[in-house]
Amino acid sequence: MLQNDLAFLQKEREEFKPEGEKRSDELMGTVASERERLRAGFRELQRFLREQEDALLARLDEAHGELAERRGEYVGSVSARRSLLDAAVAEIEKKRDQPDMEFLMDIDSTLSSCEAAKAPLPEPVPSALRRRVCSLSETSELVLGALAEFRADLLSKVDRERAKVTLDPETANPYLVLSNDGKTLRLGKRHQDLPDAPGRFTGSSSVLGAQGFAAGRHYWELEVGDGDSWAVGVAVESVRRKESLTLAMGGIWALRRDWDRGYSALTMPPIPLVLEEEPRRIRVHLDYEAGEVTFYNLENMTQIFQFKASFTEKVFPYFWLWSEGSYIQLCA
Repeated sequence: MLQNDLAFLQKEREEFKPEGEKRSDELMGTVASERERLRAGFRELQRFLREQEDALLARLDEAHGELAERRGEYVGSVSARRSLLDAAVAEIEKKRDQPDMEFLMDIDSTLSSCEAAKAPLPEPVPSALRRRVCSLSETSELVLGALAEFRADLLSKVDRERAKVTLDPETANPYLVLSNDGKTLRLGKRHQDLPDAPGRFTGSSSVLGAQGFAAGRHYWELEVGDGDSWAVGVAVESVRRKESLTLAMGGIWALRRDWDRGYSALTMPPIPLVLEEEPRRIRVHLDYEAGEVTFYNLENMTQIFQFKASFTEKVFPYFWLWSEGSYIQLCA
């Protein structure tokens, strides 16, 4: 047996050429290359932004300097006009009490002083300069808007876990009112006349997201305001839609705020939660393979609760609302 093992191991030694280090080196080289590419790209972007910033600030500084110069000239004109008015008033008051002959002497000079004192003041800011300041203000607004769009676009491309979730009107309970963009959910005052399709919730005031997930890590964020009687989370595609929320909870993993303003995790039975802060903006994070549904308070990114599950079918964002004073709004 040893002889056979020896022969086998000798052959293995001769053919032993593991390539793990080579693959690791290749990957390390890729990481180093991408790191340098990113640094170069960000350096170039920073240089471009600094150039644009310097150019725009220089134009604003130039306009500010011209405005300051014009202001100084205007203040000087106002001061001179005030002195001229004081002198003209004093001269007229003195003149009107003089005898006729003395009054008529040098009257032309007095009248000239009056006309000079009545002349309009120069325009404080020329119209061309005003137009230039308005144009610079519009340019500044456009640049700031473009920077905000760029930042949001970059974050959305880098953060590939963020899901674009909208509400599915085909699943909404007839008492629920959805906004036209599918982002906001409210409770209506009356039952809407909607077809009772198999996918529509009729036993509870619930609605699903239009986008479902069968793999991967995803999250979406929402605002719940200060109202009560709401729940947010996930539900399996086969969740019971014609039953009450209590009976359908077998396929739902959600955070709920009750009518008494207490919080609970919708398990069987529900688990009461004691929260230090009442969350107004919530992140719902789904890790399909790990079977985790985690809720975070967006204000400080503290974890509220985490469900452990085992998903075997498609999972959808889930929303429940039963209070006219509440709303649920998906964040962009």
